[in-house]
Amino acid sequence: MFKAILLTFLVVFSQFSVAGELNWKISRQWDSSEEALYSEFIQNLGVAIKNGVCSTADNCIKNPKANPLFYRNNPKNLKDIFADCADLPYILRTYFAFMRELPFVFPQGVTFYSPELDRVRTAYYAAKRDYDRYSFFSRPREVKKAYKELKDQFEELQKKAGKDIRYSRTGNKITGLRRIKNGDNINSVFDQVVNSVSTAIFRVNGGLFDKGPVFRDTYPVEVTRQAIFPGTVLYDPAGHIGIVAEVTESGKVYLIDAHPDNSITYIAYGEKFSRSSINIGAGFIRFRPYRLSGSEYIPTPNSSLEDYSLEQYFGPENDRETSWRKVDFNFNGTSFPFTQFVRARLSLNGLSINPIEEASVMFSDLCRDFEDRIASVEKAISDNISQKSHPDSLPENIYGTDGEWETYSTPSRDARLKASVKEIYNTTASFIGLGEAPNFTIDYQGSDLRTDLKKVYKNSSQKCQLKIKKSNGQVRLMNLDEAIDRLFKFSFNPYICPELRWGLTGDDVSTCSQDNEKWEWYRASQALRNQIDRDYSKFMGYSLRELTGSGLGVEETPDFDFHQLLE
Repeated sequence: MFKAILLTFLVVFSQFSVAGELNWKISRQWDSSEEALYSEFIQNLGVAIKNGVCSTADNCIKNPKANPLFYRNNPKNLKDIFADCADLPYILRTYFAFMRELPFVFPQGVTFYSPELDRVRTAYYAAKRDYDRYSFFSRPREVKKAYKELKDQFEELQKKAGKDIRYSRTGNKITGLRRIKNGDNINSVFDQVVNSVSTAIFRVNGGLFDKGPVFRDTYPVEVTRQAIFPGTVLYDPAGHIGIVAEVTESGKVYLIDAHPDNSITYIAYGEKFSRSSINIGAGFIRFRPYRLSGSEYIPTPNSSLEDYSLEQYFGPENDRETSWRKVDFNFNGTSFPFTQFVRARLSLNGLSINPIEEASVMFSDLCRDFEDRIASVEKAISDNISQKSHPDSLPENIYGTDGEWETYSTPSRDARLKASVKEIYNTTASFIGLGEAPNFTIDYQGSDLRTDLKKVYKNSSQKCQLKIKKSNGQVRLMNLDEAIDRLFKFSFNPYICPELRWGLTGDDVSTCSQDNEKWEWYRASQALRNQIDRDYSKFMGYSLRELTGSGLGVEETPDFDFHQLLE
């Protein structure tokens, strides 16, 4: 049905916003045709980002090749557009709604949530109002007692929920929505989106808050090609967001994602993205339909959405007794890890995979991921972050922070790279009968799969030539094989010299002129570099002296040697 809509939808350019006007006009409602056009808009951006045509939300929207639908009607005074990972879905949705003169809402308030926390919070504020009615000398004893007990309960429950709302343990709920009105200035709205939106607004129970004046404006979808297509959002509970840009015939999902340095990359979905319980609401989600009636935004409830589903949390059998971590994702009688279940469900070829084609695509995707890291590292170098003195301590958590560290460091990006290498290594091993047996059929017509895979890896490695810059500006080439070999030496720390950001050794580091303290920070951080899984629960704000004996990270460096694997 979705493809049919795309084929039959006629783009009426005269109905788009007129170039030069910044004031929002609402002249139509969201419907299936608008959603189809939005999907085409995202797909166009994805192709451009994949091909290196543009690399930020701003230069993609303002590029005629990346944005053929709307470029020529862009307002003349459209501001420079910033978007990190959480902003990106809302920035692009905001832009599209403005250009198509559609109603729009976005979250503008979020708080910790659990049923118990919500109940105690309500009781606490009622007790506080009663408490504040009296002066110190006239306040009844029972009022003081009730207030103190509820205050203690409330504070204890907030501690259990977590310190950082982006990584709350029990989930969140939206407390306010910004409702667009006729005449709102698009530049002002962009600023409000960036200031209001974080990954915390996605961390909301997947089955609740679909009605009323303040609603969750996204909802979880079923794992089908009819529900997961360009424009669908993916929320990783480890604090990252992607937007589906392509779903291949073989079921492989590609996403565009933004970063704190404002860059946008094109990545493959895989084990680097995590699942969650329904309380956290992670997974593939879509923007909720709503209509504007007068000044009231009326959301479509979950029960009226054809593709609404909780199977990402409870499995296709709706198993609500088993832990969400252990539910069975069964496809055609075969149980899969969730990421492979998604691939099987979305594939037009069922469970059949050609290992030569798959390996070539995997290594090409991995090369692009390494290439994307270059821009992130060079941003820190060009802004002279590596020339600054090292802070006295690490952030409280290197994966979830703010300020200079969030903008320029790469621990989360590097962790996703490591997870990708691990997944590709294990997949390649399964092709040749090592490790876990594959859950899919191997479609191979040759006579020596191991040798053919070795050729694919060698050719992919030679083709992938990463141009990294050293401290003196010299360009140093690094192929894919060397990048994988040095991956766990890559420093995520923006205050470290570029040579160590790429894990160089020997004569290559003679151009690194950093002081001894930074060298000590680099050596002391090896256990953190060895860690593949991101852990947002641990305190990491140690000084250099404290870090060495902190027990953080993983002592043994993982080894993913593709040469040895394919010998």
